[in-house]
Amino acid sequence: MTEVRFLPSAAKFLKKLKDKRLKALYQEAVDKICENHLVGEPKTGDLSGVYGYNIYYNKPNYELPYTVETIYEK
Repeated sequence: MTEVRFLPSAAKFLKKLKDKRLKALYQEAVDKICENHLVGEPKTGDLSGVYGYNIYYNKPNYELPYTVETIYEK
């Protein structure tokens, strides 16, 4: 079983977000990531172990960072 955890900076950004369309796109991204955690791209170097899911809205590119933890049951 795996558990997806979003980085605190992403949660803080989402909490402050006012644009409803962008917030809906983030919610869709969260749903996709929870269904299949491999949809994001794994980072390398200092950020190894972190995945990033790109969200395209207007001109800028937003990225939703998250980690995946494997939970072993006894």
